[in-house]
Amino acid sequence: MMRVRFRKIFVFILLVLLCVFFMQLLALATVTLISPSTENTVEINEVATEIGDNFVRYPQLNGMQDTALQQQINDAIVNEANIAQRLITLSTLQQGGIGLQVSYTTYVKDQLFSVVISAKGMMENLRSGQQYTALAYDLRSGKRLTLNDFFIDAGTAAAWMEAQLSGDYADELSSYLEYAEVTPLPVDSFSFDDNGMTFYYPYRQFALLSEYSGSVQFQYGELQNFLIPDAGSIPARLNVLMPQYTDSQIKESIETAASQGSLPYLPIKLGDPLPELISQYRLLRTPDQYPGGRYFQLEAADFRQILVMSDALTQAWDASVVEGILATRMNLFGLQTGVTPRDRWLQILGEPTPSVAFDAYISTDYGLPVGTADYYTVSGRQLMLYADENDILYAVRLAK
Repeated sequence: MMRVRFRKIFVFILLVLLCVFFMQLLALATVTLISPSTENTVEINEVATEIGDNFVRYPQLNGMQDTALQQQINDAIVNEANIAQRLITLSTLQQGGIGLQVSYTTYVKDQLFSVVISAKGMMENLRSGQQYTALAYDLRSGKRLTLNDFFIDAGTAAAWMEAQLSGDYADELSSYLEYAEVTPLPVDSFSFDDNGMTFYYPYRQFALLSEYSGSVQFQYGELQNFLIPDAGSIPARLNVLMPQYTDSQIKESIETAASQGSLPYLPIKLGDPLPELISQYRLLRTPDQYPGGRYFQLEAADFRQILVMSDALTQAWDASVVEGILATRMNLFGLQTGVTPRDRWLQILGEPTPSVAFDAYISTDYGLPVGTADYYTVSGRQLMLYADENDILYAVRLAK
């Protein structure tokens, strides 16, 4: 009995030593991200351990002037993402059993750093699952960022976001979800990038059919009233504060976006191959039909209340591309869903050609409420601004 116990202790110590060895020596790739700030160059060093199709990959910072702060942040990444345990799990996986893939995404701008680490596969409870770890730092001070660094009143902003999720987002989710509590918002677990802020839920609060933990994104455009507007603030450094556009500037910005086949705050554009998007962002549910095409709802947080439009020529979509984008959550350079009255865009864009009233039958076919569709041809694309029965902007659609 003592020999068995000693053998188990010895194996455990050996695994820990191996993990430390891997963590120190297996830096397999380096990606250099240069911040717009001229203070210094921040490098993101990837540390990776791979065994067959399974792997543990995580980032470590390099190049900061304050090496003590750099080490503090690097240690936090390792500790918060439970990297030592992931490496132990990786080394003990059984062939043909549950695997493990630990990957990450990073974002750096003006010495502001955001990282999300995703662990999918064998969890600590020896069952299959998925977990996100999201961390955000100001590299000038080494401070871990909180919502107080972004919003005038973090409590008010969080309450508003929770209200949005309780209202519209619940309708998008499958009734088959075991865990589907979108409130309270996980305010201490968030990331940021060029398009907005994303919040990551614990698995047993909100989990999707793909077995990924739930996450929700809010575009900067819809958060404008809550962001700290001061010069030097985190939103100002991220350059996400919307300027006060003139009518001509709004029209010009819309024309520029349309010419690029895109809408603000979205990582896709017209013509993108649909199979690649589904592989990267995953399907939330089976595509819905509308006259002449299909709506695809992608699972990733960026696509809350965003539908990708494609053809319905065949049952498969391996050759399909993005034919259109329908957004019911959008700030189109000051024209905001749920806020902007129809008179406002008519003033900016002029009379539509044509304008079509959608009755109960037509609107149901397209998944819209009863309202009015105003069509504009912009840079060779068709832009539709859709007003609900109260003449308030309900949806923005850009199509080929």
